[in-house]
Amino acid sequence: MTTALEGLRVLELGSGAAAGIAGMVLAENGADVVKIEPPQGDRDRGRPGFAVWHRGKKSAVLDLADASDRDRFFELARVADGVIEAFRPSTAVRLGVDYESLHRLNDQLVYAAITGFGESGQWRDIPGYEQIVAAKSGRMTTYDGVRPGPVFTPVPIASYGAGMLAAVGLMAGIWVRPRLGQGQRVHTSLLHALSVYDMTSGHGNRTNMPPEPGKVYGIMRVPFMTAPTKDGRFIQMCSRQAHHYRRWLSELGLEGLLDDPELPNAPDLWPSEERLADVIKSIRNGMEQRTAEEWVETFSARDIGGDPFLAPQEFLDHPQCTENGRRQEVVDPEMGPTVQIGPLGLYSNTPSVVGPPAPRLGEHTGEVLAGWPSTTSASPSASGNDPASGLPLADITILDVGYFYACPFAATLLAEAGARVIKVEPPTGDPGRRNWTTDYVKSQVGKESIVLDLKTPEGLEILYRLVDRADVFLHNFRPGTPERLGIDAETVMARNPGLLYVYASCFGSQGPWAHKAGFHSSPNAIAGAGVVESGDQNPPRNRTYGDPTAALATAAAIMAGVLACRSTGRGQKLETTMLTATAYAVAEWGIQHSGPEAHAVDFGQFGYHAYQRLYETANGWLVLDVHRDRERQALGEVLGVELPEQPSPELATQLTRAFSADSAEAWESRLLAAGVPAAQADRGDFLHNMLNEIHMRESGVAVEAEQDGLGSYWRAAPTMQFSSAPTPLAPTLPLGWATMEILGELGIDHEEITRLHDAGVTKPIGHGLPT
Repeated sequence: MTTALEGLRVLELGSGAAAGIAGMVLAENGADVVKIEPPQGDRDRGRPGFAVWHRGKKSAVLDLADASDRDRFFELARVADGVIEAFRPSTAVRLGVDYESLHRLNDQLVYAAITGFGESGQWRDIPGYEQIVAAKSGRMTTYDGVRPGPVFTPVPIASYGAGMLAAVGLMAGIWVRPRLGQGQRVHTSLLHALSVYDMTSGHGNRTNMPPEPGKVYGIMRVPFMTAPTKDGRFIQMCSRQAHHYRRWLSELGLEGLLDDPELPNAPDLWPSEERLADVIKSIRNGMEQRTAEEWVETFSARDIGGDPFLAPQEFLDHPQCTENGRRQEVVDPEMGPTVQIGPLGLYSNTPSVVGPPAPRLGEHTGEVLAGWPSTTSASPSASGNDPASGLPLADITILDVGYFYACPFAATLLAEAGARVIKVEPPTGDPGRRNWTTDYVKSQVGKESIVLDLKTPEGLEILYRLVDRADVFLHNFRPGTPERLGIDAETVMARNPGLLYVYASCFGSQGPWAHKAGFHSSPNAIAGAGVVESGDQNPPRNRTYGDPTAALATAAAIMAGVLACRSTGRGQKLETTMLTATAYAVAEWGIQHSGPEAHAVDFGQFGYHAYQRLYETANGWLVLDVHRDRERQALGEVLGVELPEQPSPELATQLTRAFSADSAEAWESRLLAAGVPAAQADRGDFLHNMLNEIHMRESGVAVEAEQDGLGSYWRAAPTMQFSSAPTPLAPTLPLGWATMEILGELGIDHEEITRLHDAGVTKPIGHGLPT
C-alpha cells in the first residue's frame, strides 16, 4: 500500500512545536520531510516532545547565515514541493529564504509560513512563543486556578493549532497546484489558531450578553462539573443534553430537581447563586458515594456523559488507544524504547506510517545534499503561463452530516480554503443550533444548509444523489447509527467509489467505549490535558478545547485523504478521534520512556521553573518564556546580574523580588526592547482580547462582518491566508436556506420540491437563525 503523500518533498525551517507538528503530520502520511537545523541544533532538542514532533523526518545541518550553506539550501528548494517556515516575520527575508526569493527558484513551491502574532500590527515582532502568545491573548486569565491571578497554561494549543493549519494550508496548495500551474504562499499564526478555540464569542458574543434578569449561568459548573469520587479520583461530567442530565440526576437520586418549578431552565440557568451552590453540593456528595470505575461503568451502561481523568501516559495504555491503533512503539536514538501516540487518522487504503525516530542532529545532511538535487520537482514548471487564481479547494465538495462542533467545524476550516460544504440537517436542525443559539454561526460559516429527513426514503435518496457528486462525506455518529440511517461506508461508497468517507469520532470505532457518548470535555479528561493543566498535586481541571482540537486534526487528516484519493484514483475510509487529537496536543507529556520527564507546572500554577514562569509585580502579572542562552543573558543585563544557566527555586525567589520593583507593563516594555521574551499576563481575558484588542484587528485575527440577527459585529477571521485569493467573509444563513437551490441542481422541479416540503422531507427557507 502507498501512503497519502508519497513522493512529496518538504523542507522545515525554524523551531517550536508548531512547525514540528505540521511536518509530523506530513511525514507520517508519507512525505519526505527534511528538518533544516543550525549547527547548534533546534532549541527543542532534549525535550521529550522533540521525539514525537520530529519522528519520521530527516535532519540536515545548514547555517543559512553562511552564503555557501544558503546556496546548498537553494539547491534543495529548487526541487522541493513545500516549505514549512516558522521564523519571526523579518527573519526569512533577512536570510533570503522568504517565499518571493524561493518562488523565483521554484515556482511550484508551496510555502507555509507560521508566525506568532501575525504579519502586521503592533505585536508583529514580539517573540511568538507559546506562553507569550497565551499571555497577550488573555488565555492565562481565562481559567480558574488555585490562587488569584492568571495561571500558567502548559498545553501548547496555539502551537498545535498553527501546526495543523499550516499542514492543511500546505496540502491545499499542493492540491490546487496542477490547476493554478504554480505553488503559492500560505500563512497562519499562533494567534489565528487560538481563535479556533473560542467557540462562542468569536461569532456571537453570547458571553457579553447577561443572562435573564435574576438568573445565573450554571452550564460549566453543573453539567460540565469536575466531580470527586469515593476513591479520590475525579470524573469530568459532560451531561448538558437534556436526556443525559435527567439520567444523571436519576442515578444520583436527585430526580426531584428535574421537576422543581423553581428550576425550569436548569442546568443552564439558575435562580440564584445560593440555589446553584446548594445543588452543586448535593451532586458532589452523590458522586462521592461511588468510585471512579463504578461511575464510568454506570455511565457507559446508561448512556450518561461522564469520563475519568487520566494522565497522558495512562491514555496510551487505555483500550480506546490500543484497540483503535493509536499506540506506537518507537526506539529513539536519544531516549531508547518509547511509546508514543500513533497516527492522526486511520486510512483504509493509504495507511499512515510512523516511520523512523526523530533524527540525530545532522544525521542526514550528506544523504539529503547528495540525493535531493539529483531529481526534479514533482510538478512541471509553469513559468511564462498566466496562472489561474482562486481558493485552493474550490473544486472539492464536502457533505457535512455531522452534529455539534468538532466534526462540523473541520468542514468549516476547509470551507475557508474554498471547499463547497453542503451541510445536511434534519428538519429540527443540527442539535448544536438549539444548544448554542446564535453562537452556532461560527461552525456554519461558508456552508450551504439543506434540510433532509434521512428517515424517509425520499430524503435518503436525495442524499444519495448528493453523494454521487461529492468528494468527501463527513459524519460523527456513533457505530450503528449510520447503518440504521443507510449512510454507512459500504452503502455510501457503493454509490461513489471515489469518495473519502470520514468518521470523525470521539472514541473510535473499536474498544469498550466505541458506543459511548463523547463530548467536548471528554478528550481533555481521558487523553490527559486536565491533569497536565492542573499543576503538581492539584485536582485535575476541565480545559475546554476538545472540540476545536479535534476539528483541526480532522481537517488535516481530510486533506491528506483527498490527496491520496486523487493520486490512487480510489476512494477510501478515514477515521479520526477526538482522543487522538488531544493526545497530539499533550504529546510532550504523553510519551512513555525511561529518561527525564517533561516539565510539570508547579503547585501554585506559576510555571515550570524560574525562566518559564509567572511573576507578580508591583502592579499586575508578568510571564517569562526564556528558551535561549542569549535571552537569558539579556535578562541578566536588564537586571544587572549574571544569571545561571540552570534555573532553581532560589532563582525564582530572586526574580520575584526583582520584578516586584515595577509594574508588569513597564517590565514588558523594558524586557522586550532588550530581546527577552516577556509579557504582561493579566491585561484582559481571552474572550475580550481575541476580538477587541487593537492588535487583533490590525493583524487580521479579528474582522468586522455582517450577520442577520447580529448586525455588524467583530468575529474571528479566517485562520489561513492564501496568496492565490482572499477568503470571503461569508455569513451563516438560516437552517435550510440552500434547500431549494440544491434540489434544483439535482433536476428536481418546483412541483416536486413543493411536495417534498409538504411531506416534511425537506424544509423551505425562512425559518430564521438557530432557535
